[in-house]
Amino acid sequence: MIKALIVDDEAPARSRLARLLSAFPDLEVVGEAANGLEALQDAQTLRPDLAFLDIEMPELDGLEVAEAWGNKGPAVVFVTAYSEHALKAFELSALDYLVKPVSPERLAETMDRLKRREEPRSPAPLQKLIERLEEGRARRRMAVKCGSKYRVFEPSQVSAIVAREHYAALLVDGQELLSDDSLDQLAQRLDPNRFLRIHRSAIINLDYLRELEHEGDRKYTAVLSDPAKTRLPVSRERLEDLRKVLGL
Repeated sequence: MIKALIVDDEAPARSRLARLLSAFPDLEVVGEAANGLEALQDAQTLRPDLAFLDIEMPELDGLEVAEAWGNKGPAVVFVTAYSEHALKAFELSALDYLVKPVSPERLAETMDRLKRREEPRSPAPLQKLIERLEEGRARRRMAVKCGSKYRVFEPSQVSAIVAREHYAALLVDGQELLSDDSLDQLAQRLDPNRFLRIHRSAIINLDYLRELEHEGDRKYTAVLSDPAKTRLPVSRERLEDLRKVLGL
């Protein structure tokens, strides 16, 4: 039995999709979420195998939810009213999509496609799809799993991310949030034009870089303008990247 979660901020759309899905005896709708944060929380408690994700939702949209799940969440079928340009991006990925209003025939194709899928789901197609759909679109929010909860914030609020044993600490508005994701996983979700890795254990938001202190023998320290006036070492391997960004 496939356990499915429906995520849409419009109640009529959720109800209609649930009715259509009731025609499939091997699928059970275990929950409905009205926004992205509810979807993240429901996925932890309900453990769905599949999520039907609306893309356009306030606060935390479908792309941001899927990005937060990565390869640890359910398989994703996006439900969208996107343009033809965006639909081509879907076709290049291994994921499926449904265009509103969803037709019974197209939904049946999606279910057949899912049943034929025998290989373990890879996060690569999802990440590729998200990157294509994010092109030319300003990133608004990101959600990061911290313990049993998800914290939602704007990427611009993050001054740095630092490795802490088995966790990654995000420095957000003077707070230190411990994430279950690794530094490498978080780096893939950040804008490379704004965030730069300066050490194997540290990533900084260049907007917060206040000073670069030279301590001799090619040793430098990045001093940030966040509330804690965070100081982070710059490794020799990453120094040249930082110099290029700063035009030094």
